[in-house]
Formats: sequence, C-alpha cells, structure tokens
Amino acid sequence: MSPEAVWILTAVLMLAGVAGAILPALPGAPLILVAGVLHRWLLPGYVSAWTLAALAVLAAVTVVVDAACGILGVQRFGGGRWAMLGAGVGAVIGLFFGPLGLLAGGIAGAVAFEMIFDRKALNDALKAGVGAGIGMVVGTVLRLGLALFMAAWLAADFLIN
Repeated sequence: MSPEAVWILTAVLMLAGVAGAILPALPGAPLILVAGVLHRWLLPGYVSAWTLAALAVLAAVTVVVDAACGILGVQRFGGGRWAMLGAGVGAVIGLFFGPLGLLAGGIAGAVAFEMIFDRKALNDALKAGVGAGIGMVVGTVLRLGLALFMAAWLAADFLIN
C-alpha cells in the first residue's frame, strides 16, 4: 500500500472515530485506536508504542465512562436496573430514528420498563427516564471529548515522529 493511501486511510478512520463518538452506528474510540495500529503496522516510524498504549487505555476509559454516565444518570434520579435495561432497549429501537430517536427511545424505554416491571408510578418512572436521558447526553459529550483528545494525540505523534 502506498504511503499516501496509508495516510488517507488513517485520516478517514480518525474522522470516522470522532463521528462515531456521536453516531451510534460507529464505534468511535476503537476506530481511532485501529487507525493508530494500522498506521504503525503499514507505515512504521510515525506512531510510537507509547501512543498506541495510551490510545488503548483511552478507548477502554471511553467505554467505562459511557457506561458509568448511563448508570449514574439513572441511579441519581431514582431509577433501578429496569430503567437501565429499558434505556438500553429503547436506545436500540431508537437507533432507527436517528440521534434524537436514540435519546427519545432511551428515555421512553426507561420509563416503560420502570412502570411495567418495577411497578413504579408515572412520576417516579419519568424521573428515571430523565436520568437516563441526561446520562446519555453526558456520556455522548464525554465520548466526543475523549475521541477528540485521542485524535489530537495521534496527530501530535505524527508531527513529533
């Protein structure tokens, strides 16, 4: 593969990774990690082992932070495991309706599961739904921030090496 093609592939993967921090169909942080790994493998000398290790840690942190935001959002507003499960199911269904569908589906799923399976009153279930929504938004913002940081780190490593 030509060096130009490797650079283009790396740039596309990095951009897709940043977009994936917002778009649910793309795995954001892992794509940026893959960009670094492929670049090091296909065009040695531009990406350090330290950068790959840092990207791997940051990709794992992204997954943990995203999950923690969802869990803490639901718990902070009085929801339980049914709200968390409902938010996940609703978000998957909402995927078919775009980013707002994802958010609305997560909220609706949390409310529905709390009412149906945990037998909570509408007001309590709505609080859990709001918590799920806030957790999803905060998780998305943090995922985006981490993805941008990862992309910047990888780009800085290109410039240093």
